[in-house]
Amino acid sequence: MTKVLAWVLLVSVVTYLLRALPLVLHKGKEPSKFIKSFLEYIPYAALGGLLFPEIIYSTGNKLTAVIGGVFASILVLKKVNMIVVVFGSILVVYILNLYF
Repeated sequence: MTKVLAWVLLVSVVTYLLRALPLVLHKGKEPSKFIKSFLEYIPYAALGGLLFPEIIYSTGNKLTAVIGGVFASILVLKKVNMIVVVFGSILVVYILNLYF
């Protein structure tokens, strides 16, 4: 039990240092425009990389999964409420799976 607590403490300290050091070292410095634009797109790229495979393999039929993903994308681009996007795409995929 003591080893586990020591490991948890060590990992906590290392994680804290890795997050705190950049803040301390770059305090008051403004990043370049390139870095700012790069950092703005990282969450979207990561989200797309995580979601796209899940969309493709979410149903037994890849065609209905892709159509559901496209439908959800269209709703998101129209700035529809996220609850409507989720339930709308689930409904579209469900109906398509009944026919395909």
